[in-house]
Amino acid sequence: MSLTRRQFTHGLLAALLTGPPGSISEILERATAPGWFTPREINAAVLDICYKGKRLTKAYGEAGNVERVFEIASISKPIVATAAMILKDRSKLALEDPAVKYVPEFQGDWRGEITLRNLLTHTAGLPDTLPQTYEMLANGATLKQMFEATCSVPLLFKPGTAVSYSNLGVLVVKEIVERITGSDLKEFLKSEVFEPLGMSASSLGLGGRPVSSTIPIQGMQNRLGGHPIISTVSIQGKQTNANPNSAYQRDLGAPWGGVHSTALDLMRFLRYFVDPGKTKLLQVETAREMLRDHCKGLNQPWGIGWMLAQSHDCNFRVRPTWRRYGWSAAFSNPEQGPAFGLKCSASTFGHYGVAGTVAWADPQSDIAMVLLTSKPVRYSRDGVLGQISDLASQL
Repeated sequence: MSLTRRQFTHGLLAALLTGPPGSISEILERATAPGWFTPREINAAVLDICYKGKRLTKAYGEAGNVERVFEIASISKPIVATAAMILKDRSKLALEDPAVKYVPEFQGDWRGEITLRNLLTHTAGLPDTLPQTYEMLANGATLKQMFEATCSVPLLFKPGTAVSYSNLGVLVVKEIVERITGSDLKEFLKSEVFEPLGMSASSLGLGGRPVSSTIPIQGMQNRLGGHPIISTVSIQGKQTNANPNSAYQRDLGAPWGGVHSTALDLMRFLRYFVDPGKTKLLQVETAREMLRDHCKGLNQPWGIGWMLAQSHDCNFRVRPTWRRYGWSAAFSNPEQGPAFGLKCSASTFGHYGVAGTVAWADPQSDIAMVLLTSKPVRYSRDGVLGQISDLASQL
């Protein structure tokens, strides 16, 4: 995603002529407002920034108010990882346990060597998605059916030898959590994560709310960077399951990206990990363990569910340009630069979502930011996500 040339110029001037957070809001105002001869770039956005005892919270475009619910996409992953770590604290599992201990049908290749730690750090060797993901979604497949297919998909490499971003690893974690607890992951997250943290607007899936009450994901090409985000597809004028805004996809409860939430709730989640001693959820050491690099010596760092300051979630076939991916791409290589803001410290953790969302916290600088938008992206610093993160990191 990128701003139009006019929006880019105005946003850059605002950044030069006014200090943050004013320039941050200016960029989002421009991006969510229609141009003289062009439609708005982003239909809806909500921003929440906490910095040094201050707070900026604002809705833009069609969002209307700061309590609007978005599908947060892959920011769901650290939430699901938190569920697994709750079970670790209760001695129900260990990070070094082989996955096959809990899901015996998970066999073949090197699957017997895949541990819970591998699944939670993208080092299991599983591909990002199934080759037939699009077709399965279009046909209304269940997550059970997707897990069964995951048990036979070829591994990309020997577990523990590389980091390779994988939605399927989180799907296996979901299956393990459900078998240990005997309950649906949707219910476990509600009672054990969302309620303790006061995240009353959050749910895996729709949580009983009508899909019409949530912000729609803007249309896009059928495939984007290999991720199974599908454009609005219709057959004889009717929406199908291939539509990411269909009730089926929104309520599927995909553990890799199906959580619905608000910017305010996600800020509560971020702030918990900044100071885990204030709320009873995880043992303090367990929460801190999730923010440590568990992939030392591999191709990139990764925490338990969390991206870290130098995690890289992009793999470009075509090099980015400022016109397509935002002005910051003209000055830095997204495959080598920081995951979030350019001025973020090494203590920063967070995650992005391909639906156009990002959440990160920098404990050292006392800054935390959540930006939820309606326009899909390819990686954590794509478009306004990188621009706003850069400015926020300088507050």
